[in-house]
Amino acid sequence: MQYKFAAAAALLASIPFAAVAQTNVTLYGIADIAVAAEDTGAPGASRRIALNSGNQSSSRLGFRGTEDLGGSLKALFNLEAGLSLDTGTNDTALFGRRSIVGLEGGFGTLTLGREYTPIASVAGASDIFGQGFFGSNLSAFTTNRLTRRLSNSVNYKTPSFGGVKGSMVYGLGEQVTGPSLDTLGLAVEYSSGPLYLGTGYHVIKRVAIGDDKEYVVGAGYNFGAFDVKANYLVADQTGANNKFEQLNLGASVGLGQGRVYANIQQNKIETGAKGKGFAVAYSYPLSKRTSLYTSYATLRNNATGVFGLNSSSTSVTPPATASGADPSVFTVGLRHSF
Repeated sequence: MQYKFAAAAALLASIPFAAVAQTNVTLYGIADIAVAAEDTGAPGASRRIALNSGNQSSSRLGFRGTEDLGGSLKALFNLEAGLSLDTGTNDTALFGRRSIVGLEGGFGTLTLGREYTPIASVAGASDIFGQGFFGSNLSAFTTNRLTRRLSNSVNYKTPSFGGVKGSMVYGLGEQVTGPSLDTLGLAVEYSSGPLYLGTGYHVIKRVAIGDDKEYVVGAGYNFGAFDVKANYLVADQTGANNKFEQLNLGASVGLGQGRVYANIQQNKIETGAKGKGFAVAYSYPLSKRTSLYTSYATLRNNATGVFGLNSSSTSVTPPATASGADPSVFTVGLRHSF
């Protein structure tokens, strides 16, 4: 898929200088890679050593920009692609992380394209790991659970009113036959000084067979060098015994020039499957843009649980046939942003 990057670079290079001069365009990215010792805990499976891209943060390359249209109105765009540093390849969808264009003004921000959902905003802000490292709440956004990004979406974010802001999305399912799969979502967030509160709700329309519902409640508070964050996430799918719930409670504290993070997590499904996890990480800055990190995460499933651990771009999950297996992973990595 590397030819897609070459094509994108050629397209940007072909833009007339006058157009570039009128639009503020920024090239940015993150290069994150780690050596990981992974164990799914499945019977007969051995621990493996892997080189993983995107553990603290997903490796990425992006372009974003704005154009001043006058009268406090701006045009904006963002194209962001995922990268795998271990293989040099990119995601299946070239700009699958984010691909939007929109308008921003006193009325708020309106964007169209592939965008993060309102629930994702709340979940990220209330996760002590910032949805990085193994053991974060990203495991609640795997297949058939909560929706983190939406293609074919129309998105609106309000301005902040006394620390309160709202976001709404309508995702077009674009189904010709079968369920519509249209998605309607909203979130309300409040930030004031050290306090953060947020909640979000999605409904995925399935017409004849009922609707899927997703929601999240999150909070955070900063005590100077000490942070605490918590969230509760639910994916309630149409059908019996499909309700998934996850609870996270995390804290972080400065240690020397670096920072220590810890999170405890509980997963459960209506059928009775449960999994309890614990994760800890340490990040040490070598500069404002470069850091070294290490992390350890483990999860204990009950007799019917097959829950796994997710980092920004990698998962360590027991096979569906290995009920009760207990996955764990240890990483040492390097992260650079530009």
